[in-house]
Amino acid sequence: MRWLKWIDTMVAVFVVALVVMARGPSGWASNTTTFGNFTPAANATCGNVGCGSGFTGSYHDFVSGPGAGYFAIDLNGTNTTAYGACTMCHTPHHAYQQTLLWNHHLSNNTNFGWAANATTMAGTPYATINATWAGPTAKCMSCHDGSVAVSTINWFNSQNPIAQTPDCSYNSSDNRWDLACPSYIDFPGGVLTDTHPVAMPYPCNGVGSTYNGVTTGSNGAGIVAAEWVPSPAAPIRIYKQIDANTVSWQSGTCASGAAGIECGSCHDIHNSQNLDVWLVRGYISGSSANYICKECHAK
Repeated sequence: MRWLKWIDTMVAVFVVALVVMARGPSGWASNTTTFGNFTPAANATCGNVGCGSGFTGSYHDFVSGPGAGYFAIDLNGTNTTAYGACTMCHTPHHAYQQTLLWNHHLSNNTNFGWAANATTMAGTPYATINATWAGPTAKCMSCHDGSVAVSTINWFNSQNPIAQTPDCSYNSSDNRWDLACPSYIDFPGGVLTDTHPVAMPYPCNGVGSTYNGVTTGSNGAGIVAAEWVPSPAAPIRIYKQIDANTVSWQSGTCASGAAGIECGSCHDIHNSQNLDVWLVRGYISGSSANYICKECHAK
């Protein structure tokens, strides 16, 4: 029956890639680029700017990106869209959470997880992610699971803005959405069964890791080292768990024994370098020997 699991896994990865591309708003262009140290083609766009050209004007820049003006912060009953480009996620003072000086309220879902008692082919249990998990995935979920309004932040203009109710409907009276519609990825109730697992251990250099309480191959066949790239190359990011409260990323390293993948392993919300469409750190928009899945999976 293990070959059926393998087929299911490969089908799931293919479907996720299609869903990511399909859910982008119709006005946001798709494009083909190559992977590695490339210069994106002139028509490769990641928001209002080229892929890899920087944060300003990209999808998460709500001042000059595609979402400009869609999200209003409620300051004691007065709505404003006059906020800074970084405000929805970060603040220098009165942060909601010290890590990354995080300003956005975390998800209202208690946990995120996949199928109960599910394991990978090599017996690695699927992770459960608490909303306060130290890795960056919990931060992504604070907007992308639909349980918290994008404009619900902790501190702005020397006060605590009023939390808003998520509303994924267009409001013609003020020409904005409160929550991006359609959202790239939506995890109602914290269910991620149709999505590539994250906050999972990665076997750097063929060595099993313990990450987010999950150990590689701990529930079955052990590590199948030949099916993993020993140390994924940039721009893929492999994270390291320092302790229960700290997860870090260090350029060019693959920390055997404590390595894991997060949303940020494949996506770069700051649109900094080496990106394909949808802020993906690699090639998703066509067939290629360097397709992003192959940067980690040796198939």
